[in-house]
Amino acid sequence: MQTQKQRTSTKVWLLAGIISTAIVIAILSMPEILEPLAKYIVRSMGPYWLLAVLIVGVIHGLKPDEHTWPITVSYGLMQRSIKGVVAAVSVFAGALTLVWTLMSALVGELMGLLNTSILDPYVDIIVGLTMIGVAAYLVFGRHGNNHNIKTADYKLIWIHGLAAAFGGDFFIVLILTIAIAPMITTRLSFLVGFMFGFGSWVAQTIIVLAIYKGIVKSVGDWSVVADAGRIALGMLGLFMIGLGIYSFFIPSD
Repeated sequence: MQTQKQRTSTKVWLLAGIISTAIVIAILSMPEILEPLAKYIVRSMGPYWLLAVLIVGVIHGLKPDEHTWPITVSYGLMQRSIKGVVAAVSVFAGALTLVWTLMSALVGELMGLLNTSILDPYVDIIVGLTMIGVAAYLVFGRHGNNHNIKTADYKLIWIHGLAAAFGGDFFIVLILTIAIAPMITTRLSFLVGFMFGFGSWVAQTIIVLAIYKGIVKSVGDWSVVADAGRIALGMLGLFMIGLGIYSFFIPSD
């Protein structure tokens, strides 16, 4: 007969597999509507460009994205409380927003930046390797008889955010900035990246909180959910690496 420990371990791996599979399916099945929708909103709202960018940012946060959901959901599930979930998402989204704000400010000064989409495969692989490394540390990093459940270090989440900011969404912010820059003063161009990041942060927080509450309530044991979150982080890291490698073989348009 299986011991309680074995049953719990099986439950953890099963839950981690379900979480990872659900996120991967969501990412792969979601049509690429963000870029044309972003252009349409910006073009339609004209002088209300600040609100337009905020809306596009919210859409970004709601859309299953390989540079947000695998990281924010996994880290969110490791937190002991709703406050911890909000903090984890905020640290990650804050790193994204910082990079995007600086980038949009720079584009306001230099309109000749190159197409950064060529960075996507490299970013996917780097982020994936980081996810696997963090997951391995959190799963196997216990010492002696101390079995306290580990939550992710906010410094690690911050580093993840900085790396993920250079993915495909960096290119979206670049497009928005180039489209809006002629309509505004150079000193205001930083608001494009900032409002996009702020909108994304709001939406990501809502999504991760909903997933966190739903899973914790259905499972009933936070330690199982936290363990599953760590393992899911590693599984999704493998997915990110595979996605990055696959991107090298996709012919550019």
